[in-house]
Amino acid sequence: MNGMRRHLVLFAREPGREAREKGFRGSDAAQLFASLAEGWRDAARRTGARLVVVGPPEDRLAWGRWLGRDFLWISQAGADFGRRLENAARTTAGLGGRAVLVGGDVVPSPRVLAAAFSALDCGADAVLAPAPDGGVSLVALPAADFDLLRSIACRRRDVFATLHGRLLSRLRSVELVGLIPDVDGRGSLRRGLLSRMSLPSLRRVARSALVRIWPRDGGSVSFVLQASAGPSGLRAPPASA
Repeated sequence: MNGMRRHLVLFAREPGREAREKGFRGSDAAQLFASLAEGWRDAARRTGARLVVVGPPEDRLAWGRWLGRDFLWISQAGADFGRRLENAARTTAGLGGRAVLVGGDVVPSPRVLAAAFSALDCGADAVLAPAPDGGVSLVALPAADFDLLRSIACRRRDVFATLHGRLLSRLRSVELVGLIPDVDGRGSLRRGLLSRMSLPSLRRVARSALVRIWPRDGGSVSFVLQASAGPSGLRAPPASA
């Protein structure tokens, strides 16, 4: 393993709020999103990375109840969601080493995370893992490109293509490390997401959420990249407030 320090940044609301924002109800839904976070925590351990949770300030105590003390906390700060995301990236960069960012609705993949850190160790400028719907589930950017995180919008499906294109236009070397699905709501679980969850325990929790939780109508909420002429953003939970 390369001697550079590693950080896995989980940008997310606490699981109960995440579940409600996705249209789920009940403790089973909160446990589903907690299981996603636990899966990423375990993946971080396997790759020698420290877990960093970046969330709304009011979620700190709840995250402690879900994950205990085995993570570093950073409060979201900024006038809008894009600025909060950029600030999270810059704050994590200040810790030194390499950082990989995922959203709280992304299905854990130790294999893809390991590939992402390996790509960075081997000299890649940026690393992306697309989502099946055209978004981006995992991202690592050089500090010079953190400005691409400022312009954020919801429910865009050209995130990956736009971000990838902008990085290439800046002559960055970009490594693509695999496809990672995310939980946009009950519909995404029913449309084959369950079969792509590699952990049996996670599949059990997801099935329980499907059986017991009433969904709210509405689209997915995730990091998105606007296709305007300005800077861009990524798939992720929406702004805290």
